[in-house]
Amino acid sequence: MNDNENVAMQRFFMLSLIRLASTALIVVGLLILAGKINIPRPAGAAFAIFGLLELVLLPRFLASKWKSPGE
Repeated sequence: MNDNENVAMQRFFMLSLIRLASTALIVVGLLILAGKINIPRPAGAAFAIFGLLELVLLPRFLASKWKSPGE
């Protein structure tokens, strides 16, 4: 494997971890809002909103930062 393939695999792995963590944050937020976890509801709303924003925006931002200069 060459360096470009290693970098691509690392970036793919990082984007996958970000998506997984964002989804987990959304689920925790929804569980808090549903009353399944005993934490104040505003915190649950914040978790869910932050997780959704992270899920939508962060992978796109990183992918654009990692794009080759000629693309």
